[in-house]
Amino acid sequence: MKPMILVFNIPADKLSKLRFTCMRLGIQVCPVEAGDYGQTIGALCGMADRTDAPAPEETFTEDMLVMANFTQQLANRLLAALKQGRLPIRLKAVVTPTNAHWNPVELHEELTAERAAIAQGKEAEHHE
Repeated sequence: MKPMILVFNIPADKLSKLRFTCMRLGIQVCPVEAGDYGQTIGALCGMADRTDAPAPEETFTEDMLVMANFTQQLANRLLAALKQGRLPIRLKAVVTPTNAHWNPVELHEELTAERAAIAQGKEAEHHE
């Protein structure tokens, strides 16, 4: 499968720069709208079937990026390109067998909790 990133809440000007950066790296960019937040991360990446699950009432406004079908080398290249291109995205994740079953709101909550724990000098707790 082709490497892809799911992007959430990225403003249009930043999204166009991100698309250009990803095009050079052979990465497909898939913006996700709030109406699709009821789907699992796996379904949004094409790794699982979509369902008719409604979008959660509670969403989020923070920018978030999820990498799917990446090698470690490609992930490193993308992160370096984002830094070099001054395209800060605070929350970033790689699709895992665990988070593939979460919806975007659940993943956002987990990443936010991990970031807060790290900021407090604690080890992040991972939820199954």
